[in-house]
Amino acid sequence: MGRGSQSAVLSRVTDVIFVDRAISMMQPWAMLMAIDAKRVETRGWSTNFRGWVAIHASKRFPGECLRLCDGPAYFWPALHRGGVAYPENLPRGQILAVTEIIGCRRTEHVQVTEQERAFGNYTPGRYAIFTAGVRRLKHPITIKGALGLWRLRGGPLLEGHDF
Repeated sequence: MGRGSQSAVLSRVTDVIFVDRAISMMQPWAMLMAIDAKRVETRGWSTNFRGWVAIHASKRFPGECLRLCDGPAYFWPALHRGGVAYPENLPRGQILAVTEIIGCRRTEHVQVTEQERAFGNYTPGRYAIFTAGVRRLKHPITIKGALGLWRLRGGPLLEGHDF
């Protein structure tokens, strides 16, 4: 095998990501994660899990969440940069991306940018889940979500070619 073909094989192997868990988020937060505008998810619970997870946009999209898309300074510019033309058409009930969970800390012990703070709930007693390396799916996968960090039904997502 020549040198060029060997590196091609290696790059294809590194594009395969094993994902067997997911986390559901309401819009617009799911899309903000998918377009890499948001890298910290805040929750009322902690996790020791480290590894790749699917970002799932929940089916619920309450009116107050839709209004955020047009309101606060950071939401609409970030969504627009990510290619969103009409917030009411944000995908729901689908896996939009995968990202790697790299850490989790109490919110009172983290420092984040003003934009990141606008995209989360950093009140004391909550947890900041840090992510990296988001990869948006070219073809979102329709699937029913669940609360918390949940296992994907039907096995792992191994579609590196779909990013």
